[in-house]
Formats: sequence, C-alpha cells, structure tokens
Amino acid sequence: MRWLIDGYNVMHAAGMLGPRLSREGFRRARRRFLDDLAEILPAAADREVTVVFDAKVPPGDFPIASSYRGTRVLFAFGDEDADSRIEYILERDSNPQNLTVVSSDRRLRQAARRRRARPMMADDFWDRKDRLGRPEPPRIRAGNLPSKEIDREGPVDPDEARFWVEAFRDVEQLPGVREVRSPDAALLTDDEIAEIQRIIDREG
Repeated sequence: MRWLIDGYNVMHAAGMLGPRLSREGFRRARRRFLDDLAEILPAAADREVTVVFDAKVPPGDFPIASSYRGTRVLFAFGDEDADSRIEYILERDSNPQNLTVVSSDRRLRQAARRRRARPMMADDFWDRKDRLGRPEPPRIRAGNLPSKEIDREGPVDPDEARFWVEAFRDVEQLPGVREVRSPDAALLTDDEIAEIQRIIDREG
C-alpha cells in the first residue's frame, strides 16, 4: 500500500497545530508528527509513504525533498502549494489504484476518485492510526460463510458472531462511506485554514 499525505491537514486533525506555536515549536511539532507517522506506517518493502507540506520559504530543518525514517518528505513553496503538489503527483502516478490520498480537502479527494485512488479524511486517518500499519485481514469469500442454519430465536453462536464482526470490520473505510454518513464531517473551516496558513507563514 502506498500513501500520499497532506501533512499540515493531518497535523491539524491530530491537534498538533495551534496559534501559540513559536517557529521552533512549530518545527518540533512537525518532526514529532513525522516520528509518529514512522511508527504508524513503518518502512516496509510493500509500503511507500509520501508527506507533502506547504512552505512559504524553504524550511530551516529539512531539505525541500528528503527521506526521514522511511518517509518521503516534500515541501511545496513559491507559486505551488501542497494541494497542487499532491495533485501533480497523483496525476502522474502509474498505479493510482494502489494509492491512498489522505486529506480533508474536498478538491484532493475528488482528484483521488477521478484517478481511482482511495481518498481518506485526515481525522479518519488519525483515528485509525493504531490499525493502519497492520496487515489487512484475509478477504472473506462466499464459500467461507457459516454453513449451519441460523437459529433466529436462540442466542448468537460465538463463531458466527466473530465471522460477522470480521466481515464488516472495514466497511467504514470504503471510499465514500464517510461522505454518505456526513458530507461535511471533519472538513476544515475557512478560519481553520487561515490559522494553518498563519502558522506556516511564521516559519518564514
């Protein structure tokens, strides 16, 4: 599985950004986020993680493009922002079906769907962080359905209960499910976007 992550969007969802952060505090928060990310999605042969950050000027603690604990870290600055860089990467990806784009930005999630990549809201990603690095459970096929007749009036058989819990474990993670449940869930407000921009500007 490959991941393309809107860095400050997820940091905001994780509560790591705030108006009182100094320039150095901001950089420490960003590095702490990248450390957390390396724990959530550890380096593996079948995993590639790219995080894109906005930058008013080149950051003082990272190169514009680098690798940090197995994570590819990119900064978009000048006339480009993180959203544009993510769209650029997404449009040129040779295998977007194997890519998850993490952002609460509607434009990026729509771009991901157009390319048949999997969109994921930033707060969904953070809420599920403890499960994301684990191998996916085996797919349950029709032939694995319980063969015995169900007693509708009696107690639920423990084996049957385990089967159905496993069968529906990842339904909420399917593309579009969250949007159906709540179209505006966890979208950033204009004030929140402006606050993130002010924090980024302070680094310059």
